[in-house]
Amino acid sequence: MWKQYGAGALLAAGIAGGACAEALPVAVFEIEFVNFSQEVEYGRTNEVEEARAAMLTEAFRVLLSDSGRYALVDTAPAADALALHGNPFSCNNCEAGIAEKLGAERSFTGVVQKLSVLVQTIVIRERDTGTGEILAQYQTDIRGNTDEAWRRGLTWLMENRMLPGTAALDGG
Repeated sequence: MWKQYGAGALLAAGIAGGACAEALPVAVFEIEFVNFSQEVEYGRTNEVEEARAAMLTEAFRVLLSDSGRYALVDTAPAADALALHGNPFSCNNCEAGIAEKLGAERSFTGVVQKLSVLVQTIVIRERDTGTGEILAQYQTDIRGNTDEAWRRGLTWLMENRMLPGTAALDGG
């Protein structure tokens, strides 16, 4: 399914773009959903978007793994620590220490922020687990609140921002 959105191109770009000889171990935490729209004031729930955020997390993991630059570490053993700290995107650097204990050199957190019925923003943050330093933050706005729009937004972000950005971070 991802090939139609450029996963093959992502893999080729990772190889041609100076992918690391050895995949970097990374922890990818669940992408969160935050609704800043006025819908919340009217009691709207966000089950559909929550499911989309879970779908986006899995898609993000696949795209990272397929790039050849990253080896995903299992984040399941950190469930208790994550429950204690809450949203990894906004836990004030807690995810770096959790990821380091899992054996990851970098952590990725993300959020989809719903600004209105039409406009959402995808944000992915990359952090060094040893220092806690934010290495990069990648962001794109998407129009449309559908599975397809969210997947296309993530794929665009990976192809045009993240993979070129991580190549620079990794010396590629």
